[in-house]
Amino acid sequence: MKRLLLLLIVALPLITVGCAAMRRPVPLSLAEIISMTKAGLWDEDIIRRIDSTGTVFRLGADDVVRLRKEGVSDRVINYMMETYTRAVAAEQRRQDYYFYGGYSYGPDWHRHRYWY
Repeated sequence: MKRLLLLLIVALPLITVGCAAMRRPVPLSLAEIISMTKAGLWDEDIIRRIDSTGTVFRLGADDVVRLRKEGVSDRVINYMMETYTRAVAAEQRRQDYYFYGGYSYGPDWHRHRYWY
């Protein structure tokens, strides 16, 4: 029993410190995408890096023109533009879930607390 208590006393701070030390990856910039392209990375590698960092791009027309002039492939540019659309859709799903309490419409949808 004492060993278990000692183990908990030692392990709990280590677990919480380990969780607090985790950092979010730094989002990529347009300059980094261009430099990866010029370095010869494959499209799949660039796309994988965008996914792993969770970067969301909101590209304007000037950004797209700049990326094309710098040699970034259309596949990567299209993927970059889709990140914003996917992020907006995910946020809308999160808001809908919390607004509707996590329930879909069912037989008693008219009795939902927000519809009174």
